[in-house]
Amino acid sequence: MTTAVLTDDLVVEILSGLPLKSFCRFKCVSKSWIAFSSDPHYRQKLPRPPVGLLYQKREHDPAIHLAGLPSSDRDIDTTLSFVPCYEHPLKLQDCSNGLLLCYHGDTYYKEIFDAIVCNPATKEWMALPDTEPGLAVSFSVLRLCFDPLWSQHFYVFKFESSSSPNGGYDTEVKVFFSEDSTWSSCLWETSDAFTGAWLFVNGVLYVEHLWRHYLLALDAPDTCTQQLNHRTIQLPGFPYGVDQMFYCFDGRLWQSSGVLCYAQQELDGCMIRIWNLEESDRWVVKHRLNMNNVFGRDIMLHTNNEGLWYFDYEILAFDLERELVFLADTIADNKIISYSISTGKGSQILNIPRFVDLYRSLLYVPYYGKFPASVLQGAQDKC
Repeated sequence: MTTAVLTDDLVVEILSGLPLKSFCRFKCVSKSWIAFSSDPHYRQKLPRPPVGLLYQKREHDPAIHLAGLPSSDRDIDTTLSFVPCYEHPLKLQDCSNGLLLCYHGDTYYKEIFDAIVCNPATKEWMALPDTEPGLAVSFSVLRLCFDPLWSQHFYVFKFESSSSPNGGYDTEVKVFFSEDSTWSSCLWETSDAFTGAWLFVNGVLYVEHLWRHYLLALDAPDTCTQQLNHRTIQLPGFPYGVDQMFYCFDGRLWQSSGVLCYAQQELDGCMIRIWNLEESDRWVVKHRLNMNNVFGRDIMLHTNNEGLWYFDYEILAFDLERELVFLADTIADNKIISYSISTGKGSQILNIPRFVDLYRSLLYVPYYGKFPASVLQGAQDKC
């Protein structure tokens, strides 16, 4: 019997009886099966991977840690012990739908080498060939792009910036294709500072401008693409540095059921708004979350020694499908809190004595699918 003659309700009933890891692998059989896991009507009946927070501290503790996952998922190897040993620890750069991008070198600087993409849930990895920039490059940034709802293959966008005669930087964008393990030539150039937060959704890489409060949207190319399709999207809320005395970081990007989302504090910090991008440039408020009870205080906005205003907590990440927001309380014992949107309550999942020691934190949802065999073979042939 083919799946075409089964009703959606019957398919979901069958899939709901599978163990989590089996379901995560078998749902890749067809796009309609994948869509069930994102459908609001069906997803509550289906097994869902847990969510956690990957984090890495600065030089004195270079290990990659994972907080927030239940004990049953401790077999996820974030220590990357399955990756061949290097002389120096790998730095966590990015996480995209369960895949990690790590490398050696200084973040945002020229020295980037031994870059790898790996999956801690399946213990697979591949090295990226030819990641060293040219002599004229001042700094490079790598961004991992993987969306199993869109493709089994992943991309790595490399933003290489060089000093320009006018005192700024000119940036070239190159793309790595896992499908054939090759890098493209330059596919796009810009003099704008697109070095903010980023997210890959439905074949589009969204990158925040460093200070102008809008997004760059780059369509993922194929191996024949000569020029990247691009556009800009204005972000909702208030811009970073709304005036010279307001020193507050911009919000956070995530996706829900394939829809781009954005979260940011309101100006007094007591509420968080979460928007969905309903159309190409129309943002709609989906949630307003009260933070007073979470932190047990009424004042969330303070001034530092220089007279600059700042929020006393940060939005680290959020996941609307699981109704979770991860927050960092930067003044009360530097707690990392998991906040439930449905209950309005928060619970501490981590304590970092010195929050400034936190090098990077990224939302992590395990991906139990395997790399296509052609990807692993191609990587071995190139390296």
